[in-house]
Amino acid sequence: MKSKLMAVLGIVCVLAVNVSIGLATVSYGDRTSFINGRQHAGEVLDCDLPETEQIRNIGSHVDGAGMCVMSSIEMSARWNGMDELRGLRDWCANERGGGYPSKVTKQIEAFCRAKQIPVPPYLQYEGPDPGPVIEAAAKSGRMACITYGTSPRYMGPIAHMTCCPKFSGRFAVCLDNNFPGESKYEWMDRDELIRRVKYPGSSGWVFVWLTSPPPPSPKN
Repeated sequence: MKSKLMAVLGIVCVLAVNVSIGLATVSYGDRTSFINGRQHAGEVLDCDLPETEQIRNIGSHVDGAGMCVMSSIEMSARWNGMDELRGLRDWCANERGGGYPSKVTKQIEAFCRAKQIPVPPYLQYEGPDPGPVIEAAAKSGRMACITYGTSPRYMGPIAHMTCCPKFSGRFAVCLDNNFPGESKYEWMDRDELIRRVKYPGSSGWVFVWLTSPPPPSPKN
């Protein structure tokens, strides 16, 4: 069942590209999240990827299925300064869309082979406790890519992957490739993000590049 879910990751992404939402609090049942910029209540992003480096989700050139997995993975690579991986998402869009861990491994290896570059180190986690992996990535200055199964931005459960540019303090933040931009981050409590990573089941998928992240911003 999990493999089937992973195989269609991103299909809903294409359908949601033109959905818009105002800068307001939005709710899903008794849970809430809100759309905001790069800081809130004295908290800032752990990984402040410039808007010029954020990329919007597209459909595969083969079957139209969403490329949310590789859109997220390339944005995470851009945060780490991995310029050799620019164009990874568009290169992979020449195959069927959607993604799952073994497919990601094959596509990264094929891309690096075609470009004649070494395969960079990375980590993939699938399981019931993604929180420690996401937290470790944030603490090390890396931007994790996460499954994202629900949000008030969408009309029901979704098969989607996004980036997590913040998982420290009280708040966690989702950078959704269907809604790029420095004023369109989705903020929520950390427990709520984990719920969404695992929704609608009990397991989540996390991808993290293990190359060195940029140095932390100086603090006065």
